[in-house]
Amino acid sequence: MWFDNALLGALAIFAMRTLSITLATIRYLIMGRTKKLLVVVIAFIEALAFAITFGQVAQDLSNLWNLGAYCLGFASGTWVGMLIEEQMATGFATVDIISMGKSLPIAEAIRAAGFGATRSSGEGSSGTVGLVRAVVRRRDVPQILAIVQEVDPRAFVTVEEVRSVSRGFLGYGRS
Repeated sequence: MWFDNALLGALAIFAMRTLSITLATIRYLIMGRTKKLLVVVIAFIEALAFAITFGQVAQDLSNLWNLGAYCLGFASGTWVGMLIEEQMATGFATVDIISMGKSLPIAEAIRAAGFGATRSSGEGSSGTVGLVRAVVRRRDVPQILAIVQEVDPRAFVTVEEVRSVSRGFLGYGRS
């Protein structure tokens, strides 16, 4: 088989480890958002690829080709997984913005870009602050962050993943 030839074995380990880590990223991204059976099937394939590659590497830790291929496959799978995650960027995120005196212009700029924004006030350590909350598609978060940076570079911003959204204003922005 492939593992009888040192170079082919290392390439097989690299490819399977890349697949394994890429599947782990995809599984993590879709867990809780899709059918459980798909997540279970992906987990099975991921575990099988891990077991095969780890088994080959663990047989002879002095085989630098296999060890290097295993490590490079892990790194490569991480990179491929990040690329896939960027492309998927599905779902929604909540962007919370806390600003001293510029919450109204921030909310207006977000709305002018075609998104919804809710504004309120709160008490911070230095007194009254303005709070702006926008629930947007994950792929639109960079645009919201750019708007905030432009209006108030000192604003405190947090971004959180949203598991589900029901009703409300979900503009698509103006691209």
